[in-house]
Amino acid sequence: MSYFKNVNQVKFEGSRSENPFAYKYYNPEEQINGKSMEEFLRFAVSYWHTFTGEGNDPFGSGTAVRPYNHLTGMDLAKARVEASFEFFEKLGVPYFCFHDIDIAPESDSLSETFKNLDEIVDMIEEYLKTSKVKLLWNTANMFTHSRWVHGAATAPNADVFAYAAAKVKKGLEVGKRLGSENYVFWGGREGYDTLLNTDMGLELDNLARFFHMAKDYAKEIGFDAQ
Repeated sequence: MSYFKNVNQVKFEGSRSENPFAYKYYNPEEQINGKSMEEFLRFAVSYWHTFTGEGNDPFGSGTAVRPYNHLTGMDLAKARVEASFEFFEKLGVPYFCFHDIDIAPESDSLSETFKNLDEIVDMIEEYLKTSKVKLLWNTANMFTHSRWVHGAATAPNADVFAYAAAKVKKGLEVGKRLGSENYVFWGGREGYDTLLNTDMGLELDNLARFFHMAKDYAKEIGFDAQ
């Protein structure tokens, strides 16, 4: 299924072009000091803003209208993958990036969430075999769900710390499978509300332990991304 039937591939046409679906200044093949513009400008499509974000804000509901909005669950996730690779190809961008629950729905259990993730990663892996686009980085979403209210690696709850570690472990495996060039740690909820109920030293030590475990596991599985 085509999701962007009325949009041709976006190409460089120069600053005088009146085509709204054309690059005016970005010419991926233009050489600058021995490197192409594509090498200098490593554009990546962010999956969350482009395919899962609903366009909502604190004052109103989402306004993004997409042809797959009627779908739910794994059907929606699969449609997003189909749409995303068509989008990548038409833009001609070299990279994309995602959080784990951007590409696959989070379920009630971690095992079910990982099952969903595996199925979508299988699908993405097939697309990557014939696409020029590459995965710039992937990461684990450890901020949206209420369990992360006090952080992930700095959480005072050992169960939350373990949950976060499991998600990062899975993320490193996914990154290796898809050839990701980087793995990102985005601590959107790390930190504390007040020093009155926070053991700052312990939480920083736990954060360090978390990073060391991730680094050691990446080395163990042969994932050499940055």
